[in-house]
Amino acid sequence: MGIGDRHQKKDIEAALRRAEACGLKVTHDKSRHTWGYVICCPCSDKFTVHCTPQSAGNEAKKINGFINKHRGCA
Repeated sequence: MGIGDRHQKKDIEAALRRAEACGLKVTHDKSRHTWGYVICCPCSDKFTVHCTPQSAGNEAKKINGFINKHRGCA
């Protein structure tokens, strides 16, 4: 992720950084209502990250769950 590609919620940004550290690809989509995606390249599964989730903590937990599910793929 580039410098301008940070998520505005601290909890979600921390989860996205953990995803990158685990080898998952984080992409920022500037043209849609979603913020971007967390992608597991070996199995092509992806998780949609929302711009303005109802609960930033719950969104971060969902990202962490995706990380744990795909930790063995990479």
